[in-house]
Amino acid sequence: MNGPYIDLHTHSCLSDGNLTPEALLTKAREAGIGILALTDHNATGNLTALRAAFPELTLIQGAEITCRYAEQELHVVALGIDPDHPAIRRVLARNNPDRRPYLSAILDKLRGLGLDVGTYDDIQAANPESRHFGRMQIAKEMQRRGYVATADEAFDVYMGAHGQRLAYVANPLEYVSLEEGVEAILAAGGLPVLAHLYYYLLDAEGERTLVRRFRELSGEKAAMEVHYAAYTPAQRESLAAIADEFGLMHSCASDFHGNLEGETLAHGFVRAQCAPLLKALGL
Repeated sequence: MNGPYIDLHTHSCLSDGNLTPEALLTKAREAGIGILALTDHNATGNLTALRAAFPELTLIQGAEITCRYAEQELHVVALGIDPDHPAIRRVLARNNPDRRPYLSAILDKLRGLGLDVGTYDDIQAANPESRHFGRMQIAKEMQRRGYVATADEAFDVYMGAHGQRLAYVANPLEYVSLEEGVEAILAAGGLPVLAHLYYYLLDAEGERTLVRRFRELSGEKAAMEVHYAAYTPAQRESLAAIADEFGLMHSCASDFHGNLEGETLAHGFVRAQCAPLLKALGL
């Protein structure tokens, strides 16, 4: 029997998460989750074997697609997509170029600060199950070597765009535009969900402009993460008001990675909090 809870935004080692998909689903089952979306960054997993191994879970095919918007990165969660649709395959291929030069530049900066975390090949060898190599893997290695207490500290002090930026390197990757990303999700039969609105550090006018544009592109299939684990009740109320004003369905999201301090899947999100979205997904 399915558990009573839902989670529509999670990550595994197929991108920057710490757990295999099987370990993630085991934790989800233990947390009482009955409906879960696996939404790795610019990657889709094969759910056929997972559905057979976890018949008590309703698994939603998803991905978190990085898009360009107003000279910054924007994340759009794709739910219920056909992972083999040509439009999605093109977007994922474009969003997964060779990351070695970019990550090597970060490692060089860290080394110049006296923090030897190894080479790109060292990081890759330390994460044999990961298909995606990014800053999170570097952060984990920094933590393992005692340079930082948490992965969050690695971003806040060294690699993040909004912290002290001691080893920050601008990401040169040319992701798809917001328009291209949403178009591909819709073409693949999915629902576009605007992820973690407050992550982008926009002012109130900028937030409304973004949500309005997202609704224009996505139409009646537009959704937004309202019940987001890291946000306060007051923030969730504000997000609900924005979503309702522009006609976006509500989504529930832990954004679980399994490698950050205090992370859990036990947030108690229930169907009623995003009933229209689940109905649109046929659930």
